[in-house]
Amino acid sequence: MEEQDIREAKRARNFIWTAAENYELKPLYLAFSPDGRADMYLNMIIGLTYKWFDQEKIDAFFNMLAGKEQELYEGLLWIGLENALYQKEKNLRSALTELRREYAQENLNRYRKNKEYSRIEQIRNGHCREILGMDAGLNEENAKILHAFSFTEEMTTEQILKRTEEIFWAYFTYKPALVSKKEGTYFLQKVVGAFHSVGKVSATYVRAKNYEDANVDVEGKAGTMEKAKHYFVQFTFHGDAEDAGRYVESCFGKSIYTERQQEQVEKILCVGNHKNSHLLFTKGKMAAASVREDSWKSRRENREIVEFQMDSEKQYEKNKKYFEENSVVYRNSIRRLTEKLKICLETQDETFPTMATHGKICPSKVWKAIYLDNPRVFEKKEEVEIPGFSVDIMIDASSSRKPMQEKIAAQAYILARSLEMCKIPAQIYSYCSIRGYTVMRIFKSYEENQKEDEIFRYVAAGNNRDGLAFRAAGHLAEKSEKSKKILLVLTDASPQDDQDAGEGAFYKNNEYTDLVAIQDTTKEVQALRRKGMQVIGIFMGSERGGAVAGKIFGHDLVKIQNISQFSDAVGCILQQVIENRE
Repeated sequence: MEEQDIREAKRARNFIWTAAENYELKPLYLAFSPDGRADMYLNMIIGLTYKWFDQEKIDAFFNMLAGKEQELYEGLLWIGLENALYQKEKNLRSALTELRREYAQENLNRYRKNKEYSRIEQIRNGHCREILGMDAGLNEENAKILHAFSFTEEMTTEQILKRTEEIFWAYFTYKPALVSKKEGTYFLQKVVGAFHSVGKVSATYVRAKNYEDANVDVEGKAGTMEKAKHYFVQFTFHGDAEDAGRYVESCFGKSIYTERQQEQVEKILCVGNHKNSHLLFTKGKMAAASVREDSWKSRRENREIVEFQMDSEKQYEKNKKYFEENSVVYRNSIRRLTEKLKICLETQDETFPTMATHGKICPSKVWKAIYLDNPRVFEKKEEVEIPGFSVDIMIDASSSRKPMQEKIAAQAYILARSLEMCKIPAQIYSYCSIRGYTVMRIFKSYEENQKEDEIFRYVAAGNNRDGLAFRAAGHLAEKSEKSKKILLVLTDASPQDDQDAGEGAFYKNNEYTDLVAIQDTTKEVQALRRKGMQVIGIFMGSERGGAVAGKIFGHDLVKIQNISQFSDAVGCILQQVIENRE
């Protein structure tokens, strides 16, 4: 480790020990400013956490936070803890108020307008604004989340953790789970600190492990402390696959396949990196049995399933309401996109001339009959099917899309209606991963018409195992009768799943995240292209995600700034496909 990093790590621990009044303490987190220096205020908050709350319970809870949105969950809990601890200590430490204001002001000074920030960065910025007496400047949902973490000085450890669980479930449909330690099955996961941003606008909470471990080799430097990415040890979780399958079906709907068909599909698709994973292809139809009739479920799982079903129904109504409130704009978008596509289709010749032994004589070819004894001097036109392609639209439905569910559903509706009116065969589905299952939620199949209302059933939850989702998309596209198949994918290029990768461990890391997940996703995209499918990524996400998307999709990538550009982007892509038809 570089000398500067070691020195700052020691300073961070000293701040923590002083605040905690415990010099034997081994903190789970250290806090650093974007320039790599130990952040005094945030490290004091870490120390005060151990002074006032149960260290074992707090650390255990943080270790339960995982998945694609781990950074968000950790960051929100730290905001809640900071609120409570400041109130506890402000009258005991006269300098604390000024330190808090300095911390907030420094963060705001680094925050830039018109720059894309993650959700936790936006919420943290709102928190800092409120510290300085300003309006948070957040949208309605983010403001509610921020204020939900306005923990008070009277709250106990148990109350804080219980309230945090309630908030995570209410806003993200996320339940922290115990991580079972299984001997010999561990992985190193690269993470971004809860308060870090790629643009270096904030201070950083990072895991404290490996800061002084000279045996950890990462990219050629033993234990080098990167400013944004660090490693820590966790353990894989293995639940009962059969129970998990029933749980997922209870939440999303029964499979479109029989049990035997499901086994055959998984035998082909769930191999290699995905041999420990499962698939659910569903149209959202629930099984006839009530959740209360299933003895396999615990009371907690029953409650979770019922809550998820209720939340999904509420989201369905919100999606429809949002569309209707903006129906003038969206219906105009449908007409505009439909007209563009129809013009392109109509300008394409529906017939192509070929030379034959009968038909209309072609004067320029007569010489071949005289001198080459070639009777094929007649022109005959053969009809070619228009359009000669089918379209699959696959939409990321991981929890990172929660803030824009209504807009995504509206954009998908625009596409579904326009493609149907142009008689372009299309199927539309979303994907997410929960409890080891990648859920392919099918809203519209090639053969189905007047099913677009189903798209308002779009709901975001869980992680996204992109590699397996691409395999599943290839499987669904086999139902197309068209010779040319196009797959358009709305993605944030951040594949991550809590189910491990079956093969190809990377630095003893078999979790499906970071390099493992990116390489796997890239491989699956290339596999589809080798089969003749045109795969195009439509990216909306962070700056880092944009670079990853470039690796995954290569030149077949379109970047959009906001979700309202989704249908226009698809329209432009299809126009090019039609005009460049081979």
